[in-house]
Amino acid sequence: MYSQKLNANGGILLNAEITLGNQNQWFKLGVFGFGTLNYGDLSIESGLSFASYQFVKRHTLKTSGFAYSYEFFALAGIGKNNNLLGSSVSYINTAIIFNPLGEGGFNGLGFGFSKDFLPKTLKSYGIKRGALYMRFSNANHNIHFAFHNDFKIGWFKGAGTDYGVTGSLDIGFTKIQDLEKVYQLGLGIDLFTPRPDYSQSPRNTINSDDGRKNVWFTLPPITDLFYGNIYGYGLYQEDHYLVHTKLGVNSQKAGAYIQNKLHDGLGLNPRFPWIVETQDKLYIEISGNAFLKEVSDE
Repeated sequence: MYSQKLNANGGILLNAEITLGNQNQWFKLGVFGFGTLNYGDLSIESGLSFASYQFVKRHTLKTSGFAYSYEFFALAGIGKNNNLLGSSVSYINTAIIFNPLGEGGFNGLGFGFSKDFLPKTLKSYGIKRGALYMRFSNANHNIHFAFHNDFKIGWFKGAGTDYGVTGSLDIGFTKIQDLEKVYQLGLGIDLFTPRPDYSQSPRNTINSDDGRKNVWFTLPPITDLFYGNIYGYGLYQEDHYLVHTKLGVNSQKAGAYIQNKLHDGLGLNPRFPWIVETQDKLYIEISGNAFLKEVSDE
């Protein structure tokens, strides 16, 4: 009787990706596993991925190197949850594992963490970030919310560093179109700041509101690398390939405004010396993926 109420779904994906853009350019190989377990109307889902990549540009810097990443996340909620659209919350993977014959909904939340291991000058920027997820799915439609940050509190397992890709927000809509097609539209925000110099008092005059706010100095050799990306993105996936694009603006003024609100309002830390007078720049990124996938339903 109990086994008849218990249902498991899962998938494994192997992929190769080429990404070109004005901030990141790489060739990546990865493996991604995602699964769900349902008992009645209760459901849990989880994903685990590993990726390695050779880059020639990273975080706007023209430098080559070999890097790798991992990611884990888990959510719990209610719903039959058998279409596997929870795989869409992955930060490392643009490819989606899905079961086109599954029509179960899901409403839930969860946590996760990820880490990027970078070489050379960027080594200290391979930080660990925690993540909070919310997901709401009805039949073959899905909306997800993902917040990534490097602070460390409770189940939010960041590194507590407050620099690098310190914070990200992702809100996306995903739909399974037919047996082989899925598409996704969404909005994203990414903030990047250099490492603060804790040996100096936070008396920097840049972004200090005329000296009324404490502002860190930053450590060499990367002292003035800031970006605040605000963008829309889209994905079209069919059979064994996909195209993923991001288009938006890199605005130090917007990045400073968002981070200042958090640091001033919550009292987390002094500000960072965002160069708010910098003119906004175009942010664009295009990725192409080829992949193999296997989906099971038990």
